[in-house]
Amino acid sequence: MRLLGLYLAGTLGFVAITYFEQVPVLGWLGALVSVVAWATLARAAARDRGAGPVIAATLGAWTGLVGAWSAWALQTGNLFGLGTAPLERAGAGFGFVGATLGLVYWPLSGAAVCFLVALFTFRRRLA
Repeated sequence: MRLLGLYLAGTLGFVAITYFEQVPVLGWLGALVSVVAWATLARAAARDRGAGPVIAATLGAWTGLVGAWSAWALQTGNLFGLGTAPLERAGAGFGFVGATLGLVYWPLSGAAVCFLVALFTFRRRLA
């Protein structure tokens, strides 16, 4: 049950991070915030009795996919939105390409970070 709560908290958290990333300049910190969130989720999952590094990696992949998909949806809206000015549309085009690539590398990044953090947390718990 606790693991389900982590999935729900991670899902909501990564959607919130995506909205934070829409703020100019400050949004660049979204990647750092994501890594901290993944580390926090992985440590919480590793402390759970039935979960290990693999479960933490799936949690990281899921939250990475949620974050990447919500970023892709926002960038698509910016690209094709009727209220987007022509120069902003060019920037939204770059953002759309980056968000599309992020659909692949962001879940993989989340899985890797969560796996490594949970592995070190799990190994320390066993020692």
